[in-house]
Amino acid sequence: MMPFIYRWYQKPYGVKQVSLTILLVFLGFLLGNLPVSWVFTKNGLFDVFEASRFLGFERMFLLQMIPFFTVLLALFFAVRKIHRVSWKDWITQRNQVSFQRVVFACLFWGAFLGLSTGLQAVFFSDSLHWNFEPKAFGVAVLMLLLLLPFQVLAEELLFRSYALQGFALRLKKPWIAVALSGLLFGIMHLGNPEVSEHGYAILSIYVLLGVFLALITCLDGGIELAFGFHFANNFFSGILLTSKDQALQLPALYTSDSASFDALSVVLLMLGLGVFFFVAHRRYSWCWSTLHQNIP
Repeated sequence: MMPFIYRWYQKPYGVKQVSLTILLVFLGFLLGNLPVSWVFTKNGLFDVFEASRFLGFERMFLLQMIPFFTVLLALFFAVRKIHRVSWKDWITQRNQVSFQRVVFACLFWGAFLGLSTGLQAVFFSDSLHWNFEPKAFGVAVLMLLLLLPFQVLAEELLFRSYALQGFALRLKKPWIAVALSGLLFGIMHLGNPEVSEHGYAILSIYVLLGVFLALITCLDGGIELAFGFHFANNFFSGILLTSKDQALQLPALYTSDSASFDALSVVLLMLGLGVFFFVAHRRYSWCWSTLHQNIP
């Protein structure tokens, strides 16, 4: 079986096809951002928090999701019309997509985030404010469940599939491909409001998460674990805790004056990633040779 990260060796991924796909994705992203740009300009809005208060979180969230839909459409077109491959080649090396892996990653990371927020509420209660509004919270949960999978799928296909496999083919070293995929994922978050609030150093968290997701994708042979993890991270972060400097402004259970990126938060994140990796490694019997062997 051809490992997931080497799939570009079997299909047409020449300079022309790759360039067309990148151009199409870029145009899709620009097109998808036109509605939110128009709304911001028309109403004199400058940040996501202000826009959410003016438009309502429902409209703001829908506007934020549009670019991911257009990018996903661009990727759909690239799969079928430019590269002419099966969707499965971009998702997994297995005969079928492993939904069991998606559920495992989602439940595991969701439980960790829930536990972390609970501990913060107990031991650092002064930093959190109870914000539960049943109707708004229910609407937020429903919108996240319906729309968030498309956002996560677009990012996973772009960074943990297309970019990861492409870097592996061009550079011949999977570990460098993993690092570059993570770096690109971090750069994608340059426009997030928490970067403006806390400085560029916060991008290291996104790079770390990007490298981690690329690593487990490489070792596991598919994006299923990364998709489940990523969905849980965005979903539970959205409904558990919000602050003025977060990209998604939703009526979460708790509010905070600022996104928490202190030393304790970083330690908890590193601990969570380590435990997740250990459990997944044991559960799925990963082979490290995929990561360090040079591609011919």
